Parts: sequence; structure tokens; C-alpha cells
Amino acid sequence: MIRIELLEKRSKIINSIRRFFIDNGYVETETPILSPFLIPESAIEVFETTYFTGENEKTPLYLIPSPELWMKRLLAQGSGNIFQITKSFRNMDQQGKYHNPEFTMLEWYTVDHDYMDSIDVTQRLLLSVACSFKGNPILSFGGVDIDLSRPFLRLSMREAFQLYLKADLDILILDERQLNRLLTMQGLFFKEESSWESRFNTLFLASVEPKLPRDRAVILYDYPARIGTLARGGKNQLYSERWELYMGGIEIANCYTEENDPAAVTRFIEEEAKKKGKARVKHRIDYKLAGYMEGLPLCSGVALGVDRLIMLFLDKNSINGVIPFSISDIIGDKIK
Repeated sequence: MIRIELLEKRSKIINSIRRFFIDNGYVETETPILSPFLIPESAIEVFETTYFTGENEKTPLYLIPSPELWMKRLLAQGSGNIFQITKSFRNMDQQGKYHNPEFTMLEWYTVDHDYMDSIDVTQRLLLSVACSFKGNPILSFGGVDIDLSRPFLRLSMREAFQLYLKADLDILILDERQLNRLLTMQGLFFKEESSWESRFNTLFLASVEPKLPRDRAVILYDYPARIGTLARGGKNQLYSERWELYMGGIEIANCYTEENDPAAVTRFIEEEAKKKGKARVKHRIDYKLAGYMEGLPLCSGVALGVDRLIMLFLDKNSINGVIPFSISDIIGDKIK
């Protein structure tokens, strides 16, 4: 169980996040946690429940893995800049230091911003939270100091692969044989029949991510377009306008320039729906998503894991130390 003093610190950090967005003109929103449909993301396990609407009538509902669908509906209706601090849910087989099936997510959207503009907003947010909570911009985590007043280190994925693997990511995207060859050279197991995305993630997680600097906040940007997302395509068709933020070697946030072309959204839905993935629950898909994308303005969205951020600020080695009631606390030995 969490100690009361940690609960107070958690509250202070979350309130400083909220204050930053309100002071900068964002509107706080609330959207459904139970939804009759979700985005088709084949890699995400979801929780399913049933709403009994009558004696013999029932409707399947799902706990949202992200508030994205509903926040985009508000954006398409002209909401302007919005943010939300909410519970999100992802079903998974095993727990780890950085995962809990129920977690707190901060998600915000900035109109007339692309993914690069959102880097500046994110840096100002974290600097503001640090100064409010600690009184200075220095975050100490795992014996390493991270100065949040320093500009984030920006590395494209292509630059990261060149720096840490001496590999040309363009070639790995275009030539699967070269990707397989590099995996073998790195001593990494993979299945020949697995998707390009799966093999890429195996290589990235084992041979690139662990080498990222831990003494600076790092932005990895321009992810391969072969990884299916609702991020807008980049000027180079091999990449999409997406970044992830790492602090202390831990992924903290994910950002897109949001795709607002209905045809591209429809293609994404159709392609993802065909994937087998690993999900056991075959949830209903929001096929109307492309329809209200017609009103979606140019905007950039960022999703940030609040529990991980608090873990970093409090110098804990697991989010279990900053969640009031983690799943391991609740059901304990029942977790295998």
C-alpha cells in the first residue's frame, strides 16, 4: 500500500499538471471510460464487460485503453485545445515495473500544432511541474540527474539506428532480408513469419532503446510508417510524424501529428482490423471514426503516462510505489 506522504506528493504533481494546462488556455474534458467500440489496435489486450439494457438485452462494452476516440470527437466539433487526466486500461499477461492494467493517463491536443510544436509544449509542461513540485528543474532518478531546463535531445529514429547500430534504417524498412540479417547478428530470436513491425520492435527494444542517454530527456522522432498508427505521414514517405519521449531510459509519452484525412483513417482501420495480433478479445471497431475526422483540425496529440512520470519524480524503481492500489496489492498471490 502507498504511504500517505507519497499520496500527498502524487496529488501535488497531478495538480501542477492540471494547473499548467488551465493557465495555458486548455479546456479540461471528461470522456467515457466505458465504450461500445474502440480503435482496432491488434497489439493491445482490452477488458470487456456487459451492459444489461433489459431482461434479455445486453450490450458489450470495453474499458478504454485511451480516451483518444472521444477527445477527437470534441476536437471535430470545435472544442479547441483540450486535455484530460483519466484512467485507462490495458489487459496483459504479466506485470512489470512500468505496467499496471489500470493506469492514469494524461492526454492533450493542441490545435494548429504539429508533432514538432508539441515538443515545446511538453518541455514547458515538465519544467513547470518540476519547478512547482521540487522548486528547481533537476530530476534525480536512479542516481542520475536530469536537468529539465535543458532542451530535449532530439534524435530521429534513423539517426538513432545509425548511432547505436551503425545501420541504415531506410534499408531495414525497404529490405526485410537486411532486417533479418541484423537481428541474427545481434543474437536476437525472431520468427520468419512474424510481421515486419514485430521484428523491428524486437531489434529496437533490445539494441537501441537501452542505449539512449539517461541523463537527458530524449525525443525519438519520425517512426517508420510501416508501424500502423493514426499519425500523419511525413515528407519522407518511409516515416510518420510521431515521437516518443524517454526519461531515465523509460518511455514516458507518445505524440502524433494527428491524421485528419478520412481516406487515410479508413485505410488504417481496415488494415488494423485484418491483423490477427495477440488480442484475445475481439472488440467492436468504430468504423464511423473516419466520418467525424472530416471536421478534425490540424492538431497534435500527446499521451503521457502519469504513473511513470510520478515514479521518476519520486525516484521509485516501480510504479507500484506510486499507485495507491496496484493490481498486485489488490489480488496479490492470485497473479501468476
